Amino acid sequence: MTTLTLTARRMTAVLTAGVLVASASVALTAAPAAAAPTDQTVSIDLAGDWQFTTGDDPAYADPGFDDSAWTPITVPGDGTPFADYDGFGWYRLSFDLPAEASGANLVASLGFLDDVDEAFLNGVKIGATGVMPPNAKSQWFEKRLYPIPASAPVFGGENTIAVRLHDMSGGGGWYQGPVGIYSKDAVRENVYGIVGEPASADQVAAVSRVLATQKAALAAGDVDAYLATLATDYNHDGRDTTRRAAELRGWLAQSGTLNLVDSEVEVLVRNGVLVVDTNRTISGTRGGAAFEFQPKTQQFLEIDATTNLESGNHSRFFSDFVDSALEGKRRAFQVYLPPSYYTQPTRDFPVVYLLHGVNGGSKEWEPRDFDARLDELYTTGGLAESIVIMPDGESLWYSDTENSPWRSMFLQEMMPLVEAEFNTLDDPSYRALSGVSMGGFGAFSIGLQNPELFSSIATHIGSVNYTPVGQTPVALATAMTAEQLTHYSLYFDACEFDEYRFDEGARSLAGVLTSKGVPHTWEVYPEGRHNDACWMPHIADSFGSHSAHFRAAGLVEAPVPPVDAPVPPVDVPAPPTEAPAPPTAAPVPPAEAPVAAGEPSLASSLRGGISVSDNTLATGQTFTITVDERNRNRYVAAFVYSSPVSLGGWKLASAAGDISATLPAGIAPGAHRLAVEDADGAVIGWVDITVLVNGPAALSQSGADIAPALGAGAVLLALGVLLVLRRSRRAGQLG
Repeated sequence: MTTLTLTARRMTAVLTAGVLVASASVALTAAPAAAAPTDQTVSIDLAGDWQFTTGDDPAYADPGFDDSAWTPITVPGDGTPFADYDGFGWYRLSFDLPAEASGANLVASLGFLDDVDEAFLNGVKIGATGVMPPNAKSQWFEKRLYPIPASAPVFGGENTIAVRLHDMSGGGGWYQGPVGIYSKDAVRENVYGIVGEPASADQVAAVSRVLATQKAALAAGDVDAYLATLATDYNHDGRDTTRRAAELRGWLAQSGTLNLVDSEVEVLVRNGVLVVDTNRTISGTRGGAAFEFQPKTQQFLEIDATTNLESGNHSRFFSDFVDSALEGKRRAFQVYLPPSYYTQPTRDFPVVYLLHGVNGGSKEWEPRDFDARLDELYTTGGLAESIVIMPDGESLWYSDTENSPWRSMFLQEMMPLVEAEFNTLDDPSYRALSGVSMGGFGAFSIGLQNPELFSSIATHIGSVNYTPVGQTPVALATAMTAEQLTHYSLYFDACEFDEYRFDEGARSLAGVLTSKGVPHTWEVYPEGRHNDACWMPHIADSFGSHSAHFRAAGLVEAPVPPVDAPVPPVDVPAPPTEAPAPPTAAPVPPAEAPVAAGEPSLASSLRGGISVSDNTLATGQTFTITVDERNRNRYVAAFVYSSPVSLGGWKLASAAGDISATLPAGIAPGAHRLAVEDADGAVIGWVDITVLVNGPAALSQSGADIAPALGAGAVLLALGVLLVLRRSRRAGQLG
C-alpha cells in the first residue's frame, strides 16, 4: 500500500513514488460507526502558486471558470494585495487528485486567513469561517479545517479549489498555512505536529475500555467512576482532577445525566504514551433544553500505557473559558503557563492579562506562535516567569456597554476563576495588564481604575487617546495625582506612521506623565505602521517592564518546598575532580559514584528524553538505553525506581547516545521507572518499564500462547499500520 504525498501545482499533482506507506485508522468499539476507515494516508500540499483577483462574483467558485487572466500569487503569502485595499478577493487552484485517494475521509486545511472566508471544491461549499458582510465579523485568528464531503472531489481527474476572502480593515490575506488536503492522520501530523507509532490491538482494546468506562460513568451520573480512570497527576488543558470533578458535578447538577461521544478515534504511541485522537462531545440539558457542555472538538487524550489511566496532556498553552452569569454565555480565554509551572508545582507565579485589538480574539496568539516567544523570554531572555491570560474581548473595548457587561465579567468572574484554578500570586504587586491597540486602551483603562488589583501596565500601539466608551487613558492620567500614578510601572510605544495616529496618543500620555514627574518608559519608533511589524519585535520591552516590576516588588523565584510529605535532600554527585579533557581525549568519568535523585525529581515534564530498546524486561536481561544528543559522549548513570537500583554506575554514552545496561536480580515484578542522570546529578529523562515475573523464562511463549499476538499482528499488517513521521512547524507572522 502507498501513502499519497503530493505537491499540488497548477493543473498537476505529482505522486511521490514508493517512499511512504499507509497509516493505521483503527475504529474503537466505543465510537459510533462512521465511514469505513481508509488504509491510506493522503497528504496533498496545496501551498505555492495560485491565481488571484480582487472583486466578487459567485461565478468564481465554478470549476469551469477561466481564471487565466488573474494574477499569479503565492499561498500563503505576505498579504500584499490587501496592504492598501479592504474588500473581497478570490484565490483559485486546479490540480489532479489521484484515483488512489478515493475512499479516504479528507480534510482541507487552509491555515489562517484574514478576515473572513468561504471555501469551495469543484463548486461545492466545504466550509466558512467568520461572518460575511453586511454584518461582517472577523475570525482571522481561527485555524481553517474543512471536512470535504464525499461527493465533492474528482478522484483520478482535475479538481478546482476556490477561496472567497473578505478583508475588513488593516492588513489582510492568506497569511499562514499549512495549506493542503489531508486524511485524518495527516492532519494530526501536518497541522498539530503529533506523530507516533501505531498502537497494538491490545493497546487499542485498552483505550476502548477506558473510553467506554468514562461514557458509562457520565451516563450514570457517577463522577467518582469517571475520576477512577484518571491518574493522580492528571492535568489536561488546565484541568486537574479537582477541577475536572467540580466541572462534571456542576454539569450533572444541571442535566442529571451526560452523554459522552467519542468519534473517529485513532490511537498511536508516542514516547511510551498512548495518544488518543478523538472528536469528543459531552452533551446533556440546561434549563430543560439540549445543551453541549463540551462542544465537539478534536482532542488528543493521553493514556499511560502501563496503568491505562488518562494522564492528561499537561499543556502549557490552551483554550479555557468561564461560564459567565453576567454575560449569559461562555467567555473564552487563552492560557500560557511558564516553563517551570509543572516542574515546580508548589510555586506561585505573577500573572499578566494580555488584551488583543479590534476584530481580534483569544485565539489570535496561536498563529503568532506567542507561546514560543514567551518561552524564549522566560528562558534565554531571563525574564521573571509569569502566567499569561489572554481573554476574548471581541470588539467591545473591554468596557461595560448595553450590549455586554464585559469589564464586570472580567473583574468579577474571569479573574477569580483564573486565580482560583492556577498557581497565581494573590497580590497586586504581581498582577499586570498588557494590551495591543484597542487592548492598550483596555489595559490602561482597567489598570488605572483598579489600583487594588494591578500595579504594572504596558501597551503596544495602544489607543490611549481614543475610545468610543468612557474616558481615554490620557484623560484618566490627567485627572490622577502623581502619587496615584507612581503606584504603577508604565510602558507604552507606537510607530511614527500609525494610521490611527496612536503615535500622537503616546506623545500626549508621555507629556502628562512627564509634567507630573511620574517615571515611565515609552517610545515612538521612527518607522512602521499600525501592524504586528511595529510592535512584535518589542515584546521583550513590555514583558521586561513587568518582569522588572515583579522583581522590584520582591518576587521569590526559587521553588517553594512542599509543606506536606517533605522529601529529604539527596546529595548531588560531586563534579569531576580532573580538569576537562581536551576534545581529542576520552571523557573522564566523575570521581564519585553516582547518587540517585529523589523520586519526586522525576517530574512529568521529564518523561521521555531517553529511550530503551525494550520496555518489558526480565532480570538478567541486557538492553540499550539511548540518551539525547546533548549527552552523547558524556558519562551518565541509570537507575530503576522506586528502590532505586543502580544499573552499573557511570557509563560513557556512545556517539549515538547509547549505553548498555543489565537489569539486576532482586527487582520486584511490575511497573517501574527507569531514569538517567548526568554527571551533575540532574535527571535527563525517564521512561516506564515493566519487569517480568519469571525472569528470562518469561520472555518465551509456546506456539499456543503466541498465536493471538500473531493474529493481531496480521490484522494490523492488513491495515497497513505504519505512520510516517514528519514534524511540521507553524511559520509566518502577521503583517
